[in-house]
Amino acid sequence: MNYTQTVIKENIVTKEDIQDRLNRFQSKSCYSEIGELLTFSLKNISSEHNRQLFGYIPNLFREIKIENSPAGISPSKLQIGEPVVYKISFPSDHTIKTIPFFYLFCYIKENSSRLNVYFQSAAKISNPLSQKQYSIAKKKITFEGVISAFTETESAICISDPGHFVPGLNSSFYVGTKHINFASLISNVVESICSAAGIELKDTFLFGSSAGAMGALLSSTYFSDKVQVLSVNSQIITYDLRKVMKTFLGTSDRHILLKKFADRVSCLNRFQQKINSVPNIYLLANVNDSLHQRNYKFYQLYQKLFTAKGRDNQSVFDSYYGVEGHGRPNKVALRKKIEMARETLRMESNLSNQVDNLTIQANPYSSSFNNSHHNSSHSNLLESDSQMEKGYHQFSNSVKVSSDTLYSEAISK
Repeated sequence: MNYTQTVIKENIVTKEDIQDRLNRFQSKSCYSEIGELLTFSLKNISSEHNRQLFGYIPNLFREIKIENSPAGISPSKLQIGEPVVYKISFPSDHTIKTIPFFYLFCYIKENSSRLNVYFQSAAKISNPLSQKQYSIAKKKITFEGVISAFTETESAICISDPGHFVPGLNSSFYVGTKHINFASLISNVVESICSAAGIELKDTFLFGSSAGAMGALLSSTYFSDKVQVLSVNSQIITYDLRKVMKTFLGTSDRHILLKKFADRVSCLNRFQQKINSVPNIYLLANVNDSLHQRNYKFYQLYQKLFTAKGRDNQSVFDSYYGVEGHGRPNKVALRKKIEMARETLRMESNLSNQVDNLTIQANPYSSSFNNSHHNSSHSNLLESDSQMEKGYHQFSNSVKVSSDTLYSEAISK
């Protein structure tokens, strides 16, 4: 424990003590200390009190502009031990529907060797947002995973999707535009942070659900070396989302989309192209979701392309029996799945120094993994219950980071 952490914990007993400490840190612009205080508070007082004390988390920290930097974030711009919000301009003055930048929340912790990267999922269509509201000051921007950035030991990056702020849409699905390959740009930025922070790509985990999973899978193919991906009910293809395609890519014609933008609108197509590196993937899919078969088809493609003895490419297809529709597991179960994915995708053989490809179907109640094809486990751990999100819109709403729901991810101790 360092000196600052000792000072933060010393004599803190009540909500008022935390408020007093927060006021002092803010008056002196002690951002690292604010981050450590928030970590302490999330683990020791109620979510309601934390919401009252800290409000909209991104507003607590500095905003750093990154302009005209194709190489990403330089070491001089990286803050170690201090949570920051990066405002990253798109290259060559391009925009996503008049928005010339995107936001990225970043907390690289001291002596941290592992990084979690969270991709934002879709918002509620009914949320009346516009491009002018895409600003930290407006307190409308979602940073999915922002609470986990403080409650987990790993460093964290949370990516914001400007598509939330295009009227009539709920996500860009990371397709970018005719001139912007958003997934590639994200990978460049994340890899530059890893390089500056000394974090190996093999210890970098990309997490996403639905639209966010699409972004994670696409981005994973642009890194210079292998990363790990946990995908929950991924879209896999988006060329059938006509309004999204027309808005961002200028056409909804499937043939044109697959001819010009196959790397943006289909994981099936992208993974058959020449990719920089093959990620390890853990695909988690609800058997009662229409996307289940898409996810399994993608898994089969991965097996065909990248599975061979002696190749260090690991993959998991894991089914669970959830509610009917496009929901996701409750937070406690999903957190356990994240830990399972982390350990499984880094698994090595005890029989020899050579790591062979591991093709598994995961069963959380089994002491070993079954490597047969499509006997996917219906995990009791992820059974539908009162905490399961009831369909797509409720699922999307559950991860909105606003002043009302900001602390929904907090871990109760």
